[in-house]
Amino acid sequence: MDLSTREAGALSVGPHREGMGHQEAVRTSIPTLDAFFGGLRPGTLTLIDSSDRMLFDLTHILCVNGVSTLGRDVVWVDGGNSVNPYELGRICRRFGLDRSEILDSINVARAFTAYQLVSLIDERLEDEVRRTGAGMVIVSCLPDMFQDQEMRWSESYRLIQRCVERLRDITRESGTATLITNYGLMKLLQRKRLKDLIYGTVDDIVRIENASRCVRISLPNRQESMLYHAVPHNQTTLEEFTER
Repeated sequence: MDLSTREAGALSVGPHREGMGHQEAVRTSIPTLDAFFGGLRPGTLTLIDSSDRMLFDLTHILCVNGVSTLGRDVVWVDGGNSVNPYELGRICRRFGLDRSEILDSINVARAFTAYQLVSLIDERLEDEVRRTGAGMVIVSCLPDMFQDQEMRWSESYRLIQRCVERLRDITRESGTATLITNYGLMKLLQRKRLKDLIYGTVDDIVRIENASRCVRISLPNRQESMLYHAVPHNQTTLEEFTER
């Protein structure tokens, strides 16, 4: 996993694995959430739209589990400077996985402008998925780069539409389990038509909202919701202990 400072838009390449792995859903390893949501399914595009920082814990867990579950690489396009290699390593230790093997299979590209992000997704991502044999794609904090007040909203909307439609097409063609994340629910509401665009393009939506002493997790497409009392991310729950 190459997390050193590089020219914006450069994709690091992990080892290509010949085995395609089984087409199992990528789960969070949190039994309550997995029973409710079911995980990221290969060939589908999922959005996690969150007002809670729990989003970042889930994204890192899903990334690690994407490698271990599918037996294939993960390509992570980071639009919000959210990739934390130490957190990925901690998750590997917690789950008893080989840290070096997992991190070598995570290919990270960071974008620093909206145009770099569009270039990575529209021009580079399909080739990278094919070259690495990736089974999972993550695009974190997708809307962040398009909130620049100096960009005309009509242009921002056109670019983000191009990104989500390209992600949908790559997901269909390559069969990847693809995850888009957004941190800050208002980001999709403050911009005209943005929520409708993204919600209308993805296959599954997980919405996380702060509630009193817990978070409300809802699946808008299924009209289902639950309250979840999160424990510290470094603490094993009784359910997890029993599972193992």
